[in-house]
Formats: sequence, structure tokens, C-alpha cells
Amino acid sequence: MPLTIESIEAIPVRAPRTKPMISAGGFAPLRVSDFGIVRVRTSDGIEGLGEISMNNGRDGAIQCDDVKRLLGPALVGTNPLDVRKAIVTMDRTMDGSEPAKAAVEMALWDIAGKVAGKPVYEILGGKIHDRVFIRWGLAFGDPAAGVEEIAPWIAMGVRTIKVKIGRPGTNLDAEMVAAVRDAVGDDVNVMVDANSGYRTPLQAVQEIRRLEPYRLQLVEQPIHRKRLADLALIRQRISTPILADESIRHWPDAYEVARHSAADALGIYICEAGGILAALNAAAIGEAAGLVVTIGSQCELGIGTAAMAHAAVCMPNLAFESDVTGHLRYPVDIINERLDYRDGAIHPPTAPGLGVTLNEEVLERWRLDR
Repeated sequence: MPLTIESIEAIPVRAPRTKPMISAGGFAPLRVSDFGIVRVRTSDGIEGLGEISMNNGRDGAIQCDDVKRLLGPALVGTNPLDVRKAIVTMDRTMDGSEPAKAAVEMALWDIAGKVAGKPVYEILGGKIHDRVFIRWGLAFGDPAAGVEEIAPWIAMGVRTIKVKIGRPGTNLDAEMVAAVRDAVGDDVNVMVDANSGYRTPLQAVQEIRRLEPYRLQLVEQPIHRKRLADLALIRQRISTPILADESIRHWPDAYEVARHSAADALGIYICEAGGILAALNAAAIGEAAGLVVTIGSQCELGIGTAAMAHAAVCMPNLAFESDVTGHLRYPVDIINERLDYRDGAIHPPTAPGLGVTLNEEVLERWRLDR
């Protein structure tokens, strides 16, 4: 009998954060994050895991419903190893819900790896990088507390600290950036992330120039994601490279950013792109345009974080450090394993598939569909 998908389950969960996240993104302090855990079971009993990663707590349960009502029924009975065909089927079934599609695709790669007895990065063609260097992000807050927060990360070899900015008309951003630069010296990079916090290109340029004396590595998304011409204008008028992040909502957006010469680097998300293959597509567009990439985060749990690591080591133009640390922002994780962080980097799991297993006790504690 041919291998087929027997069932697809999507379970909404709510993960409490260790520390609230406050940024210029326009949301209230994030104290919890809503996700979905996807389980795909095959006719021979293999289970694949995926994660709907949302971060801001909106629509996690809705995207689980998209899996239950539309995406799952469209794929049940098909071959789980036909991953590309499954992607086409999901896109034809519904427009949007990229995080839901990413979770299902993630689970299919997990199955494919388990069937082959290989980690996902080998199924994707093999590693280009042995590891993915990481950065740690600081939310709005007290500069002294921020310096205290980053100390253990610097001690473990993290070489870039990302500071949230986007509070024009105040000295708060400069105070935080100055405190971090003073604490880490010149041996650690400092980048800033405005989360689209500036209203005009002129405002962005003025505010960023105030911070550039602190020797910034990158400036992430200073203005609204759709205003690519304005992003290009800002890029022309500051000396620090621009990282387009929210502007890469779906993987074809990478082409538009490149076409407008709006950035020097692309921030790519597995969840927002629509899956691992979509993220690799975005990276390939960047490579063709001479742009480097980093991996962005929706503060994923362990399943999504493992998928990010598998994809990232397969991207030729991966540069700078990446946000592959989301699951470390929760007091416990949804997986049983401890992911491998060493020397300021994450090393992808080497077990078959994604290399992680579900912590059933945490799943039951966090699930929202009781």
C-alpha cells in the first residue's frame, strides 16, 4: 500500500512569556503568544510535527481552523512525501494563511526526514553552513536592565545585540543604544529594529543619524512595509545597511524589495513566507539580486525554531546573525529536547526529520481547545 496522509490535526496553544515584549510595532505589551501545533499522521503510523507561529497573539486559533476546515481535508489521502505538490494544493485551496501552510509543510518535511532516516537539512540538499549565528533582541525598557539582560548572552558568545527603537522625539532610543554599546564595547555588534516606527522618511533619517555614532551593524525596517520607495530613500541617506523585515511578508515580496533597491539585506521568516521551501525561494531571489539574508522570528516555540535552523543552514547567502532564539523567551518549551546552542550559534538537530518531539504535558497545559 502506498504511504498516505491519514489525518491532520491543529491544536491552538497559548504560551506565557518570561518577560513582556514591548516595541514600536503598535501592539500592547506581549505577555503571551498564541500558536498552533500541527500533527500529521500517516497510514504507517509516522507522525510529523509543525508549528503555526504568530507571535502577536492574533489569529492563532483562526489559522488552526483553516487547517482543520480547508488545508487538512485537501491533503488527507495524498502522499506526504509529495511536499511540493502539497504546497500547490494548499495554495489552490485557499489564499493567505501562510503560517498555517508553513506548519503543515513543516510536518511533511518532518515525515520525509523520518522516512529517509535523515535530518531535514539533508533532505533539502545538505548544509552550506554548520551553524547559524544568533542575536539577542532587547525590547523597550530601562537601559540598565537591558545591559543586565544581555550579559549572559555575551558570555555564551552571542556577537550581535538587537535593540528595539522607534520612539521619535525622545532620547529613549539613544539612551538604550548608548548603554548597550558601552557595555559590549567594540567586539560585539549592535543593530537596531524600528518595527516601522517612523512616519516619514525624513523623520527616519534624522532619528537614525542620531544613533549612527554608536556604530550600528544594521537598521531593521524603519518605515511601513509597503513604502518601498521611502525605504530606498532612507537607505540612500544613511550610512548603515538596511534590513527589510516586515516588507518580506510573503516570499515574492523579496523581488519587490530588490526591484526598488530598498534594502541591503532581507529578513526571512519560515512562517510568514509560507514554509521552508518558500523561505528558500525568498533567499534565492535575494541571492540573484546580490542581497544577503538573515532569519527573522515570530518568537517561535521549539518546533518552529528547529525548522528555522534546518532551513537557514541551507541558504548560501545567509549573513549577519539571525533571530533563531524565540523558544528561549518562554519558561518552558513545547518540545522535549534542548536545542544545541554553542559559541553564539544554534546547530540544527541531527536526528531524522526536524529532530524534535512533542512535550505532551506542556501541550495539555497550554492548549486552548479543551
